[in-house]
Amino acid sequence: MNTVKIKVIPNYILIFALIAYMGYLVSCTHENQVIEPAEVINSETDLVAVKVATSPGIDGTIDATWDNSPKLEFEGAVPDPGGDLFRGLVGNVYNGTLRAAYDNENIYLLAEWKDPSQSLLRQPWYFDPATKKWALESGAPTFSASGAITRDAFGEDKVGFLWNINKSVSGWNNGTCYKSCHSGMAATDGFARHKTNSPGEKIDMWHWKSARLNVVNQIDDQYQDFTYPNGRKNDAASSGGDKANTQTLNQPGIGNVSVPKYLIPGRTGYYWILQSEIENNTAKEVKAVDANGVLTLNDGTTVDPNTDVAFQRSGTTVGNKAIPGISTSAFIGSRGDIACKGVYTGQGWVLEIKRALKTADNVNDIDFSSLEDQYFGIGIFNNTSAAHAIKPNLVLKFKK
Repeated sequence: MNTVKIKVIPNYILIFALIAYMGYLVSCTHENQVIEPAEVINSETDLVAVKVATSPGIDGTIDATWDNSPKLEFEGAVPDPGGDLFRGLVGNVYNGTLRAAYDNENIYLLAEWKDPSQSLLRQPWYFDPATKKWALESGAPTFSASGAITRDAFGEDKVGFLWNINKSVSGWNNGTCYKSCHSGMAATDGFARHKTNSPGEKIDMWHWKSARLNVVNQIDDQYQDFTYPNGRKNDAASSGGDKANTQTLNQPGIGNVSVPKYLIPGRTGYYWILQSEIENNTAKEVKAVDANGVLTLNDGTTVDPNTDVAFQRSGTTVGNKAIPGISTSAFIGSRGDIACKGVYTGQGWVLEIKRALKTADNVNDIDFSSLEDQYFGIGIFNNTSAAHAIKPNLVLKFKK
């Protein structure tokens, strides 16, 4: 019978092999190599910014650059801050998505949300043949004694983003935009306002306006501080922005009245007047108004809104020669730090945003350059100046 011999491996060889294996494991992890656990992403709150080699075009057209950026779906509802401030709109819900990307210099955001109508007619001028006076449409709805809306607001579609500057706002991560919203104020203070809760707190506010600034491809870069009752302030700008297209003239038989300052003769369906159109005299300055409301322009021509009914109201809206209530131009300075373009698709808005990770304004702008998580909130405005849906407690996370 054959005998099977078993070779016994000495203990010192086993110990040597174990030490060698442990050395192999250590060699796989260099001193400068940090192994971190995979970050948990909450699909309901977390907006993941993906690094890109090519920046997206900021033109309101969704190109292939966005393909790898995951969508964050959101739903915002209009709250009730009291004082009938959001009357007629409380409870309205707006749905959309957010995407984010970044490179070594900039952060990019893509917002899409549903909106059944494009609202650009922000408080236009119309002529009332009964009173022979010019008037501005209201930026808020008009109500009957029973509370029914008798005339819709003439506002604009807008979006707001709020960010915590230098992590200065106490409790921000748990409340975001609600940390600066103060309701229950007196009527003289506006019922509800945004301001921070202590002198050292400051919030970066990005305010996109479809009628006033989208045409010049900018978001209004603003901030909030501790000022009572209204802490909303503007970043510095040497020029630019929207201005009220209004002036006071004497109308014979009536007295001092408000009338448009500029109009573009023959133009129809326009929502703003560019500052460049004022400077090149495309827009004519109104120099006088007579007892019947006829306007005399700076070139000596006249506009008679009694015979041209396109300057008057037309049912629930205004005639197609209604004069814009605003003029506008691009900001020069920190207030114009954020580039954008919004496009209405027929079913809603597509808005692309670009801003430097770190701007030159380290006091009033949030700094993204550390690529740390940033909590934020978003507001959706539908044809309104004040009432807005809110989606708080979102988190921007940079995928490194």
